[in-house]
Amino acid sequence: MSRAFVFLVAAGLSMLTPCSASAQERQIIINGQLPPPPPAPMPGGMQAPARDASQKTGTARIRGHVVAADTGLPLRKAQVRAVSPELRENRLASTDAEGKYELRDLPAGRYQVSVTKGSYVSLSYGQSRPFEAGKPLEVPDAQIIEKVDFALPRGGIIAGKVVDEFGEPIADVRVMPMRYQYVQGRRRLNSAGRMATTNDIGEYRIFGLAPGQYFLSATLQSGAMMMMADTSDDRSGYAPTYYPGTPDASQAQRITIGLGQAVTDINLALVPTRTARISGTAVDSNGKPLVGGMLIVMQRSGMTMMSASGAQVKPDGSFTVSNLSPGDYMLQAMTPGSLGDMSEFASGQVTVAGEDVTGVQLTGMKSVTVTGRVIVDPALAKSVPPASIRLLASPAHPEDNLLAGIGTGKVTDDYTFELKTRPGVALIRPNNLPPGWGLKAVRQHGTDVTDSGIEFRPNEDVGGIDVELTNKTTEVSGLVTNNRSEPVKDYTVVVFAKDRERWGYMSRYFQSSRPDQDGRYKVKALPAGEYYAVALDYVEPGEASDPEFLDRVKARAVSFSLMDGDTKTLDLKIASSSSL
Repeated sequence: MSRAFVFLVAAGLSMLTPCSASAQERQIIINGQLPPPPPAPMPGGMQAPARDASQKTGTARIRGHVVAADTGLPLRKAQVRAVSPELRENRLASTDAEGKYELRDLPAGRYQVSVTKGSYVSLSYGQSRPFEAGKPLEVPDAQIIEKVDFALPRGGIIAGKVVDEFGEPIADVRVMPMRYQYVQGRRRLNSAGRMATTNDIGEYRIFGLAPGQYFLSATLQSGAMMMMADTSDDRSGYAPTYYPGTPDASQAQRITIGLGQAVTDINLALVPTRTARISGTAVDSNGKPLVGGMLIVMQRSGMTMMSASGAQVKPDGSFTVSNLSPGDYMLQAMTPGSLGDMSEFASGQVTVAGEDVTGVQLTGMKSVTVTGRVIVDPALAKSVPPASIRLLASPAHPEDNLLAGIGTGKVTDDYTFELKTRPGVALIRPNNLPPGWGLKAVRQHGTDVTDSGIEFRPNEDVGGIDVELTNKTTEVSGLVTNNRSEPVKDYTVVVFAKDRERWGYMSRYFQSSRPDQDGRYKVKALPAGEYYAVALDYVEPGEASDPEFLDRVKARAVSFSLMDGDTKTLDLKIASSSSL
């Protein structure tokens, strides 16, 4: 018998509210569901890859309708996506003229289902708050999940005009909505939503915004100016400016957007500033000019890139970048090609304070070649073919992500591998593994470096890396009840290591989970160890990766342990996030 779920629009309700339902059909009443945060990373920071065309075709289906929340009319050509990181599945369907969609040939598993449509707010199944993660949908084999319906609210709008210090309109200004959110365990001002560029009369319009509080930044796109000749003595320019007209992010004014609300006349004048030049040379590892190299210049604010532009390295290795407003910049010079085949690259950081910065020396480095083998139980090797395994070398520290790339490598038929990465400390992680398989350990000449990472030095290739895989993965699942022992269907479970040293960036010892349609959470592939688990009524997206948050919640958490291959049922009591 198929399971059925229906979404209805109910005026005045802003949260998912369970209603009485028969065993064959459950109703969830919803109003104004709001957009999800970026897709949650897989354990260890890995992202779900696109669907492999060689994967086995499933037999399940998900069907539903998509309508406009304000009119109830069907929305055609809405994009409905079902993603299962565990199964490496990524399916997409479009709604027809009646707003109907069907996702076909799904293998059994847990899926995140989301919908996007033009100027409407994007939604995820089970989402009840702005920017909140949705809930997984458990899809049984050979079943048709009916009536997974969505009512999309219209997005909010911020519109206005950008002018110079004389009130004249400025074209080609990039206007970006921003909000404070947790990024890599810290609360930062980060981009949030679509960006817009001013037209010839300085007007911009940002649409599709979820309700909430935003800040607005405006940056004159300087790419074209950077590519111009550097002989001009004109040093006038504009600093990145925050509404209502300040270069200081801490002085920015909030803009509050209601559901479907249009806030117009958000006008601001760019703050004039003296611009500067950065000049220097870019050479390869042998001291020769980085011939044919391209210089990428990125202005950053915290962990956000405010602008990015390029310039050509001259035949003698020299470069000059003009029209730079005060701020922190990252410079990358590289020869053509991707990380895997680039011959040389160089990088550096420069602070501009209004005066020219000269004599910058960028010295190239070659990609580090990493070799080793993947270890799999020979009796089980057929279930993990080498072609299905991809290895990644990811920066071990979040600040390195802005300068370093992710090295990739493939596994050969004899389970040996070669990958290329940039110098620095990196974590070796397998990706694209078949369901039920996970990482057991990474060793360098016998020393465990699974979570500490490996330091790759310039121009020094590294060998002797063993990546051991296992099919003895763990699973923890359960239900959540309140203090009256009644089931709770809307919550977030956070599972994290007792050892505080394992709360860091890209930790394998941390996961969060939302309940499926039966109210059950599920956490998979944690390494063996000692853990805390806590169920909370609400967790702000990304907040659970903040060590201070974990310190607060551990007093309300339940302790448990895991051995390799353990499958445990762990029922929890709900705790209020407001009481922490």
